[in-house]
Amino acid sequence: MCGDGTNDVGALKQAHVGVSIISVPDLEAKQRSANETISAVRAEDKKERKSSKKRSKSGSKSSGKKPKQSRAERIERSLQALAEAEEELHYVSLGNASVASPFTSRKTSIRCCKDILQQGRCTLVTMIQIYKILGVNCLVNALVLTKLHQKGVKQGDRQMTAVGLVVAGLFLFVTRGKPLSKISPRKPPSSVLCKETLLSMTVQFAIHFVAIMTVTYMSDVYVDPYDPSAMVPDGPFNPNTLNTATFLVTVLATINTFVVNYRGRPFMENLTENKLLFRSLQACYAVLF
Repeated sequence: MCGDGTNDVGALKQAHVGVSIISVPDLEAKQRSANETISAVRAEDKKERKSSKKRSKSGSKSSGKKPKQSRAERIERSLQALAEAEEELHYVSLGNASVASPFTSRKTSIRCCKDILQQGRCTLVTMIQIYKILGVNCLVNALVLTKLHQKGVKQGDRQMTAVGLVVAGLFLFVTRGKPLSKISPRKPPSSVLCKETLLSMTVQFAIHFVAIMTVTYMSDVYVDPYDPSAMVPDGPFNPNTLNTATFLVTVLATINTFVVNYRGRPFMENLTENKLLFRSLQACYAVLF
């Protein structure tokens, strides 16, 4: 619901999303006139380019410097008028509608609704994929720590610190994904606990479960029962085959969860378009392999 006055307060409160906009007829007319002038000048430029192509084919010449200069002046004046109107909007006092609505736009157009839909969908999808990544990673880490504890083996503090810093950076880059300029007709999942999310997490954990159990089974024969790196509080850490193999598998599973769960289109940028995350994942794979 969009509203600009006291009579819209009730509807703004009842709506799922209420947007308060500014109603200034004089500024609206000024902006409308400037936009119409710019559109007319662009149409004239397009028409002149077509006619100039026809004249060039026929071999005739004509000078169009004065019309071009006048059009440039008209565009400059229109842009200046738009800038002045935008600046004047910042000094317009907000009405009662802004108190009742969660969103307030200092614009005279309802175009802000599209921005709210785009940003809202992007935020929702980003949060869902973050919860999926956290859920799968927690299950994987719990499984790995359980298997290591059964064998009396532990992971190093430096290993865990390094992985934690990398994961924190990747989560930061996930949130840098931007919404698309076009709204998709598809709707994003409405809840984190939807069937699609739960099924995806279950399948991912099943694959990681098989990989971790296979690696621990293959590395179990190399574990020394008298290794001083047993589960002793504040005891020394000595790397062995089991904790090294499980550490590498855990890191690989963590990186894969970011790649698999990044949603991308049609609600936000694809993984390759999110340059920071894409380059970071490439660097992680390069270091790991």
